[in-house]
Amino acid sequence: MATAGKINGHNLLVYVGATAISHSTTCSVSLSTGEVNVTSKDSLKWASFLPGAREWTIETSGMVALDATYGVEELIALKQSQATSTVKFATSDSADRFFSGTAILTSLTMDAPDEAPATFSATFEGTGKLKFAKT
Repeated sequence: MATAGKINGHNLLVYVGATAISHSTTCSVSLSTGEVNVTSKDSLKWASFLPGAREWTIETSGMVALDATYGVEELIALKQSQATSTVKFATSDSADRFFSGTAILTSLTMDAPDEAPATFSATFEGTGKLKFAKT
């Protein structure tokens, strides 16, 4: 049965293909629209814009675990291959709707502070349309 009402952020994950990225602590999806500057002398010194290209990103961060099912080892391989992949922002309930699209892993960072958990963050840049769908 699909999730009803408000969703606890704990239930949302980022998937590469059909596999969730292991040990994540946060994730987000972001959509933006570029702008085309059409300011002219007739604009009375006020900037004028038209909507430009649309963009989207899916980001996640979490704890580094070297034995993770899908963790930093797989993310490093994906980053080095520069391949596109299907990325989803979804719950684990297959009845729920989700965001998905084809993306490139554009940024992967790992941090290892003294006496604190080692963490990673990954940014997937969409190529093409972000879909909101079921199944």
